[in-house]
Formats: sequence, structure tokens, C-alpha cells
Amino acid sequence: MKFDELTENDVQKISDIYNNKELSWDQRITAISQFFDKSERTSRKWLVKLGLKNQEQGESEELKKAKEKKYDESKKRFLITWAQNATSVHHEFFHLMEFYAEKIDAGIHVIAGRYRNPTSLWTKNNETDEWWVEEVQEYLDAARHKIHPLCEVLSDVKISPTAVNPMSGLNGVTGRQSCIIGHPRVQLEALPALKGDLPKLMLTTGACTLRNYTDSKSGKKGEFHHTLGFVVVEIKDDETFYVRQVTADKDGSFIDYNNSVYLDEDGIAHLDKVEEVEAAILGDLHYGKHDPEVLKSTKKLFKKLKPKRTFIHDIFDGESISHHEEKNPILQYQKEQENRNNLEKEINGMLKWIKGWKKYNLIVVRSNHDDFVDRWIINADWKKHIKNSMQYMEYAQVLLGGEKKGIIPYVIEKEFGEQVLCLGRDESYKVGPWELGYHGDQGSNGSRGSLEQFRKLNTKTVVGHYHSPGRKDGALSVGTSTHLRIGYNTGASGWLNSHVLIHKNMKAQHIHIINGEYTTLK
Repeated sequence: MKFDELTENDVQKISDIYNNKELSWDQRITAISQFFDKSERTSRKWLVKLGLKNQEQGESEELKKAKEKKYDESKKRFLITWAQNATSVHHEFFHLMEFYAEKIDAGIHVIAGRYRNPTSLWTKNNETDEWWVEEVQEYLDAARHKIHPLCEVLSDVKISPTAVNPMSGLNGVTGRQSCIIGHPRVQLEALPALKGDLPKLMLTTGACTLRNYTDSKSGKKGEFHHTLGFVVVEIKDDETFYVRQVTADKDGSFIDYNNSVYLDEDGIAHLDKVEEVEAAILGDLHYGKHDPEVLKSTKKLFKKLKPKRTFIHDIFDGESISHHEEKNPILQYQKEQENRNNLEKEINGMLKWIKGWKKYNLIVVRSNHDDFVDRWIINADWKKHIKNSMQYMEYAQVLLGGEKKGIIPYVIEKEFGEQVLCLGRDESYKVGPWELGYHGDQGSNGSRGSLEQFRKLNTKTVVGHYHSPGRKDGALSVGTSTHLRIGYNTGASGWLNSHVLIHKNMKAQHIHIINGEYTTLK
């Protein structure tokens, strides 16, 4: 039956059901749909055409229901994504997300997003666009939830999907709680916290709906950065939670940690365990300042996810000859008493660490702390550093002999040869679409590097240097593998123990290590 074929009796029947306030909205719309054998969306359109329901004059029933959404307090895991109004979901992706939620016993929240697109294929024949497809109705969320004492889901915050920096201005909205924000771009920021607290994470979700934007400049930019994805939250206890961003392939398949979720040729969903990743980029090492518990957890991670390549940033710390501390006589005295100004000891410790990790196919990215030795050779007076005078003479000869990469690459290659690859400054190393050969301290035209700069490059990239995990669309930074407080990062700090994995589908994912662990999954 079509709308034009409705009889007076049919219209009266619809009116009687709609005006029966003893029934809930869900019961009324279901009854109308079943009576005429039509979808709920068609039934809503008929109500508008008959003048019984004018959605333009107020919020839709769907949105009102979403604002009353409660989270399931019995759940210890959640999958959180974003859906645009009047837009179809990516059916394969959404089905796989539901499948994954069932497998790991997770609650699903779909943050209700709104965007006005008069040219949309889904809205041009409708009187209103304030509706969401049936697939998301059960999960639609427009409320705010404190799912953990240190984490909130801001489903009540509506941000335009074309916003370039969707988290801008929301830093203080949740106090000390980390917050998850619904948006089709995938971004992450670690906000500084005072000593004793972990940094506050702000992150966006990615979308479960298809691209549906205007043909304006902002619309086209939004379309380019539109990403299928969701956020995984795992609650360990009242003190600890883990969070990861998952991005999907065009066919809807995705990988989260060591779980690969996909559809076979017959459309049947599968979850397979992943045993290998294309690359692992560790948080800056700074051997000597490293946290043994973080590295212990990292080895547990590598036991499950064997990396084809492991990228190391700031493998050398340089405390023994640091130019930052050379004019502090008090600190120099303490170093002398504790033998922390011994360059040979520091380098030998780094080489010993490499020996225990070289099975992970190490690639050493040329970093600013590795430059400390070269800078010391060029600027220092060896006669004032008698303890390190022999190393000074040896390394000065190396530089005079034309060594291009620097002293730290020289000593590593001298010890391990081709077993460990050391990159030089500006030396590219790509894994799929990802540039992994840059540390992040140097930006464009000799300026200081930042994720804001790297997001504008013509390639995706993962860098180190900042010690705070971050993501600006296709530009990511790792955190640190050091203790979170190592003396010079006084005051509020955004440092976090965090690595990045490049999965076999070439999607990147942060793994945050909190109190020695990174997941509740087996």
C-alpha cells in the first residue's frame, strides 16, 4: 500500500493509534508499522504527511529517547561510535561491531550526531531529517555517562562533523575525567595533570554511518576525513580503565588489539586471533630513564603480537653528557658521586638492552637525544671531562672521518652490524602508507615539529619526541617508555606510557600501558 492509497478508515486507524497516550511512543509506532506492514521510518513519514506529527516543531521521539539513555552498569566493556542523522549505516561494519560486542560482552553506544545536508539522497524526499536509521535505534545515545570514575562519555555534546578540531574548547568540561566525544574524525589528545594523576585523555570515536556531506569546501574536507570506527573502553577496577581507538577498512572489517573481525565470502562474521603486526612503534625509550615495568608489559604484548619491525625513538638518553645540565654544579656533583656522568657506562647499558631486544627487528630512528653525543664532541672541552676523555677522542675521530648518521648509530652498527638498522636524519622508512622514519622534533623548514604540522603532510606518519600520545587524523605520536616523572618534567605533565601498532590492514592503534597492563582481554 502507498500513502496515496490510504482510505478514510486507514487514516482514522492511524489517528486512533497515534493519539492513544496509554501506549508509549515505541508501542504506537510499532503498532502502526505492523498494521500497514511498513517500516518504522515509513510510518513516521506518514504521520508527518497526515499532520499528526510535526517533527520540525520540536525534538523527535528518537532524540528524546536517546537523551534518556542509561548505560549498563553491569558491563565492563563498551564500544562507542557516532551516527549521523538521516544517513544509512555501513551495514557490514555495523554488523561486525555488534558481533564483536557480543564476543567480548560489551555494551554499545551510538552517539546521535546531527548535520543538515539538503542534497542528501536520504533526506531530499522527507519532510524532516531528525531521524536515525533503525539499526542504531537500540543503541542511540544523547546523554552523558560516567562509565568509570575517571572516564565520561559526552553523548550530549553535538559537534559538527565538519569541525577540523572537534575537541577544541572541551578541555575542562569533565574536570579530571577522560572524555569520549562522538565525531567522524579520529583524534586523541593527552592533557597535562598534576603529579599523582595520569593525564586526561580526550578522544573522538569515528563513525558507523556512511559519508553524507554537502558539496561545500567544509563538506568535502569532512568527507575526506570521515572514518569508520569506534572507541573501546575496558574497565578493570575503580582505579584503572583502558581505552583504544579502532578504525575499520572499507569493507567494514577491523582489528582491535589481537582480534581480527571480518566477514567471509558468505557474509558470516568471524573473530580470529592476530599473531603478528606489521610494525610496533615504542614510546621514547631514553635508556637509563626507562620504566622496567613498562618494558616487561611490552614484552608480554610482543609475545602475543609479534612485530615484523620495532621502531625505537630516543634509544639513548644522554644524561652523562647532557648540555642541559652542564652549568649546574650541584647536579654535576651528584652525578659524579653516583657515577651517572660516565658516558661509556651509559652507552654499554644501551648496547646491552639492544642485545636483549634485537630479536624484535629493531629500527632506531635518529632522535634529538641521540644527537647529545655529537653535540658534546663539537662543543665541549675534553680536558674538563677527564672521565670521558677516551670516548671523546674516539668519537671525535669518527666525526672527523665523515660519519654521517652520528655517534649513536655508529656505536650500534659497530656492535651489531646489520642486525639493527639505524636511520639517519631525514631518512625515510615507510610501512604501507605510514612514514615511520621521523622523530618529530624537527618540523617544516627547520621549525619545531608538532602533530599540527605533520597532519598537513602528504603521507600518514607516526612520530615520537613529545612523550604524550596524540592523534590528529593521519598524524600520530607515541608516548614514552620512561618513568612518568624523570626530574625535568615538573609541574603538570601529559606524559603517558603508550605505543602505536600498525596492523596488517595498515590501520594504526595506540596501546596505552596503565599501571603495568594494557587490556582486560585475553
